[in-house]
Amino acid sequence: MALVITNGFFYIAESDNGSIEKVEEERKAKQFASVSKAIQFIKGGGNKTRHYHVYDSETNKICWQSQRRRKHYSPEVRKMIYDKADGRCALCGRKITLSDMTIDHIVPLNRNGENSVNNLQCACYACNQFKSNILPEDFMERITAIFMYQMEKKYSGKIRWRIVHKVVRNLI
Repeated sequence: MALVITNGFFYIAESDNGSIEKVEEERKAKQFASVSKAIQFIKGGGNKTRHYHVYDSETNKICWQSQRRRKHYSPEVRKMIYDKADGRCALCGRKITLSDMTIDHIVPLNRNGENSVNNLQCACYACNQFKSNILPEDFMERITAIFMYQMEKKYSGKIRWRIVHKVVRNLI
């Protein structure tokens, strides 16, 4: 296993006097024997290793990464996201005011989502909290399961529900 610390652009190296430096070439990067030793190094590196992750260069996989920081968006970007959604929550469709809008990461940051505007959507607070760190397809499955359960609970003996239930199940 060839473990190195990188942010995707630079690698962390250690100079002869023991100070931390950034290098562009992987071959110059400091290598670690275990993920835990690399994490210790990152945590001890302060600002110089912030937003870096442990990367296995043999398997090309990220072994560990710290939680990514949320970016603060300007009022202009918030307004653009709000206008793009026509002032509606992208999850429930309810009309919301710009001041009540929250910004939701479509693919959550802790699921390797980006802080880019393309990964943002307008959401009401309740929906954003409910969605939390769920991927979009998993969120839809969860909503559908809740809807079907609640409708079954309320209308299980009704003939109309049996018909609707079959139609909805065929659509999903």
